[in-house]
Amino acid sequence: MGADLLVRPARTSAEGAERIHRYCSRIVRSLGVTWTVEGEIPSRGAVVSNHLSYVDILLYSAIRPFVMVAKREVRGWPGIGWITSRAGTVYVVRGGCPATYPGVNRAMAEAYRSGLPVLFFPEGTTTDGSGEVLPFRRGLFHSVLNEQVPLNIAAVSYATDDEEASIANDVCWWGDATLAPHLVRLTGTDGVRARVRFGGEVTDREDRFVLSQQARRQIAAMYAELTLAEAGVQSGAQPGSASASHESKLAQAH
Repeated sequence: MGADLLVRPARTSAEGAERIHRYCSRIVRSLGVTWTVEGEIPSRGAVVSNHLSYVDILLYSAIRPFVMVAKREVRGWPGIGWITSRAGTVYVVRGGCPATYPGVNRAMAEAYRSGLPVLFFPEGTTTDGSGEVLPFRRGLFHSVLNEQVPLNIAAVSYATDDEEASIANDVCWWGDATLAPHLVRLTGTDGVRARVRFGGEVTDREDRFVLSQQARRQIAAMYAELTLAEAGVQSGAQPGSASASHESKLAQAH
């Protein structure tokens, strides 16, 4: 699989996303991360999520094929840049000037026409997961309205059974942390668990300001529920979420 990706780059973003899908499921497992999925996984349109680590990119790609949207810097990250480039990722300039907008809009329109859901992280950066979801950058929401595609929400959280580990520093990847030492810490952390919850469609679409604010509000609420439920599990209490959680079928199949 890896040799095929290296020798024959994907011709389209959809082909890249499909081919990288099973590859990422193996990578996530090799990092020692297991995952569960809640809710209905979107099959089209746009999907937005909070952002905690480079693991998020691998994890979502392991769950199902997504066309990813990432800041241009990701292309230069060791390993992750190679994977995302082979996955047909749309790279955008974070905080780009108006001159970059037409190119981004064309790339996003093509991604939506791929037939796969298009996933992006509107916080624009990763966090340590201990605070609120950051304010959303609104630029890419313009393409959602322009192309008249549905916008679905998702949230990701992490937990571990390792009492000596820190989710903020050993799983989340943020600030000026360097990749290689973080990978060592992550793979040395026991029982890392990811939970991904897919919510419904954001229907308040008056403009990109309203659309982004509603998406952030709903994702922040989902993320808070996931972290509270995980805290209940670790303390021996029953999780409070009524959502039906299931093991990722893809994790079992590959």
